[in-house]
Amino acid sequence: MTDARLGRLALYAAAVKTRQAVSPTIWLVTGDPFADNVLKAVSDGAAQVSMLSRAGVDAVVLTPEWLSFGLPRLNEMIARARFYSLSASLLDAGGQTVGHPFMVKRSGAAVLSATGLALDSSNVLTHLAGIRYAAPGFAAARTLTLMRQRADLVGVMVEPRSSGSAWGADFTVNVNASGKFVMTSADDTSRVNCYDVSADAGRLTARSVDLNQFKPDSAVARIVDSIGRSAAAAANRNLPLPSHKWTPDRLGGLLVDGLLAAENADGFLCDSIFVSDFAEPALVGDLIALLRDPGRLAILKVQGDVLSGWPAELALRPGLSRSKLSRGLTYRVATTVDYLQRYPGMALPGFELSSRPLWTMCLDILESGQVK
Repeated sequence: MTDARLGRLALYAAAVKTRQAVSPTIWLVTGDPFADNVLKAVSDGAAQVSMLSRAGVDAVVLTPEWLSFGLPRLNEMIARARFYSLSASLLDAGGQTVGHPFMVKRSGAAVLSATGLALDSSNVLTHLAGIRYAAPGFAAARTLTLMRQRADLVGVMVEPRSSGSAWGADFTVNVNASGKFVMTSADDTSRVNCYDVSADAGRLTARSVDLNQFKPDSAVARIVDSIGRSAAAAANRNLPLPSHKWTPDRLGGLLVDGLLAAENADGFLCDSIFVSDFAEPALVGDLIALLRDPGRLAILKVQGDVLSGWPAELALRPGLSRSKLSRGLTYRVATTVDYLQRYPGMALPGFELSSRPLWTMCLDILESGQVK
């Protein structure tokens, strides 16, 4: 069991492969593999999926944050991954699980099965068009019944910060459920937690392994380095900004005006698209890091009579003003997912995500020659 820190992936792989040499081994990863915002943005998530796949990971748990890529892109990533993307509680419009409902793996004489649950029902991405969020208890009960038909031991994986019940599973991952065997990744960065299954598949025991005895797996290290270099090359491209002082309001206004002029939406709602520690960006990576949310925009469909009373930071496209909004028409308003997370009351159920990430749209605007 390891966390998702990709910088330590080669070392984790070395520990796992050493165990695999003497015993059947399953590698479970928890946490957020997309913590590196620039790497996530320039590869649209492909870099992280490739690293986990090539390292030999067996399973991860899908959390609502994975939905930030949009459902088409997420399904593509899941299809390309060589690991199980576990989710019992995130469903598509047809009621099918997003990702894999569970996995079944043999470990020696024992057969183990695991599923994943998303517990963060407050995440606005669960209101995305085409997504249904099933209550964890209901989703677990339905899925564990199927798992018990196929495995000796069944478990539930959730995101690390969770607390809750065991939902009738034999073991949990990251949930401190009373009376149940709990698996977690090690808090000590120099160790990794391992869990052994008894020969009769009747019990699990825990032990930790010192990572200092291993050298990073060279093959995985080369993959991580290669992907990192490709991402760095994309991030180190120069931005075509004129050489004079840019403020967050001026640059933000330029980008919002460009988005609206391109008719990507009828309006744009956001208090600030930049982080508070503003510094004029010189490289593509600087722009990505500067954006509060460089990922896909949320596209809300709002009736004109409702839109007229929205916050003052709502910017409308040229030729449209609040006085010209038609009560009977539906308008498309773009905003960042970050903004909706901070103001969830604005997240209308069934909103869409833009087909392209915001940072690529911003780059197009800056490269269009219209910057003055």
